[in-house]
Amino acid sequence: MEIQLQTILQPDPEICVEEALYFHRKGEEICFDGYFNLFYIEKWKRYTRLEKLQLSIKTAGYQMLRLYHNRECIDEIKLEESKHVYTIEFPWEKYTDGVFWFSLVPDERCKMQQISGYYMGVCEKAAHVAIGIDICTYRREEYVLRNLKVLCERVLQNEELQVSKALWGYIIDNGKTLDAYEPLQQYLKAWQERISVIPNKNAGGAGGFTRGMLEVLEDKEERQLTHVVLMDDDAVLEPDLFVRMYGFLCVVKPEWKDIILGGTMLREDKPYLLFASGETWGEGLIKNANKNLDVREYENATRENLITTKLEKTLYSGWWCCCYSLNIVREDNLPIPLFLHHDDIEFGLRNREHGIVFLNGISVWHRTPDSRVVGSNLYYDIRNDLIEITQQYSQKMAEKCIWRFFWKRLLIRLILNRKKEVSLVVRGTEDFLKGMDWLWKQDPEKLHLKIRDVEEDGNWICWKKSGRVCLKLIKERKNAVLNYQNKTGLYTKKSAWMKYLSK
Repeated sequence: MEIQLQTILQPDPEICVEEALYFHRKGEEICFDGYFNLFYIEKWKRYTRLEKLQLSIKTAGYQMLRLYHNRECIDEIKLEESKHVYTIEFPWEKYTDGVFWFSLVPDERCKMQQISGYYMGVCEKAAHVAIGIDICTYRREEYVLRNLKVLCERVLQNEELQVSKALWGYIIDNGKTLDAYEPLQQYLKAWQERISVIPNKNAGGAGGFTRGMLEVLEDKEERQLTHVVLMDDDAVLEPDLFVRMYGFLCVVKPEWKDIILGGTMLREDKPYLLFASGETWGEGLIKNANKNLDVREYENATRENLITTKLEKTLYSGWWCCCYSLNIVREDNLPIPLFLHHDDIEFGLRNREHGIVFLNGISVWHRTPDSRVVGSNLYYDIRNDLIEITQQYSQKMAEKCIWRFFWKRLLIRLILNRKKEVSLVVRGTEDFLKGMDWLWKQDPEKLHLKIRDVEEDGNWICWKKSGRVCLKLIKERKNAVLNYQNKTGLYTKKSAWMKYLSK
């Protein structure tokens, strides 16, 4: 059976116009060795049942096609001058790592050149795959419209794509404003059987995405859904991410059937810079080996840590784009109600035993966290990191990590006299010590308004509050660790979430 694995992509004025992300011009050759058109051999070998890899390509105005493994030309095919369809086989059995790509040599006699096609995989039988797209939004109507337009016009109505019949959209409307947004209605009416808008309490990203998970689980049997992909409302989508996601899951090996498909994130302001392709977390510190990597350069797009499988049990993916099996997302295995920030980290680390893979082209462009105002986000970073520490370490180790984490974050802000930030660190720590029961009982929107209105204290009050919370942390952190370790699981179930969202 033949499966579409990757579309051969070119610059698109509605998506991205950076030519070097797709191909490079080298003398007479047009080399499709850009980030989006490389084929990562090691990952597809390890995780899938591919028996053959083919280039299914339609060309006109080219005289020669060359196949490459890394920088070595491994085959050369003479092409017809007129439009013609070719199926060319890569030597799949011969190589275990590196990248495949191809180049074309234009025919100088032709004024126009055309190219389209796919990397196609061949396997005996494709797995059944059906994906629910879980998009959480809060009063970002124009962003939702933009992405819904891309989804409908580029994917759902393109019957040439095998994935077009395998997607269902679930838009979770935390702001309850989409019903009144007229420009969106034409798409919702035209695709009402495939796309749903669900009004939801403003319970932040965690509450919105979890509501989407619950909706997907509700439709699992009727629609035979197998996976859910979480996506931010304001990300710029590469529509081929659905082709690549579907193709990979169709041929995944049985032993990797629940592997997580992470999404790579490129910068919206500088679309040629890769911001993240998986990150690691430890003691509250996020490490990113690929931050601001210029993937216009072939050497960067083929870096070892992008094409290897060695990091499959250490990384997590942000929820700008991340796909989970419904064997992972279950009624008894849902996120923690953290409102926002670190919900993706906690859920990713909790389930990393299943492995994770990042593929080029399963990508979005997004604002970077660095570009956002700190404000109340600092409160959530502190509180939620402390909670995460309790989930990842033993009791004794968690107690030590909590103290080190807190003291470093507080001390630097006291030294720099950032009094507003000190107040947020103190409040985040105090609320962490209140435990899991307190967190679940909060109205998240009301709490967020209070945090947003936290005021800067004077110098004396600032130091006094800091000293008080230090003493409190020394006395109470052991009980807090035990509380989260013993009770968090109670609040990651469907029954708890339904009560939380209906409060």
